[in-house]
Amino acid sequence: MRILCIRHGRPAMRYADSLWQVLRAGRLNELLDQYDETGLLRIWNRRRVKTRITAPAISSDLKRAVETAALFTGAPAQAIETSPLFRETPLARFRAENLRLPLIALLALVRFGWFTGWMQCGEGRRETLARVRRAADELERRALRDREIALFSHGFFLWLLSRELCARGWVTEKRGPFRYLETAEFRPADLALTERRLLQQTRPSGADGTS
Repeated sequence: MRILCIRHGRPAMRYADSLWQVLRAGRLNELLDQYDETGLLRIWNRRRVKTRITAPAISSDLKRAVETAALFTGAPAQAIETSPLFRETPLARFRAENLRLPLIALLALVRFGWFTGWMQCGEGRRETLARVRRAADELERRALRDREIALFSHGFFLWLLSRELCARGWVTEKRGPFRYLETAEFRPADLALTERRLLQQTRPSGADGTS
């Protein structure tokens, strides 16, 4: 069995020309919202995708991930199976919109705000970690059924997912951070043990004489 995790390619949109460019916090709020509607920088990504992935694929439902899946699989974007389960870990939003700082500092604050719950965010850290566990459940189920699955998702989410998979007995040479278009392959450290665990999880209640 194997699970492939692929980070999306470079998006067409950039927050600013430099991480050190000073922005107003309210402007970053707007850019964060716009970013989730952005697709890929087409030529840059097409030049760098040299391999074809033939494993069954599933993607985050955000445009940049879906278009990446289409590039790697050769399937039309509208034919890619998608799920919000695999969306990026959210970034918080600023209430003090007139705060002005370098972009790198603003991004650090919104990630810290998500981690601590200090700032408003659509999905808190506990909810995100629960979603990561559900995502790992789904990938393991598909790997057991199809023997392999390819997931197209996002950098920070894949880093959290990597930690969860490794805690479950999967091994990989790459646990993050993930660069654009980078692939990590996960295989069970002990195939027989992993298969037995997954089969027990999918067995109906009472199938082993218990209820």
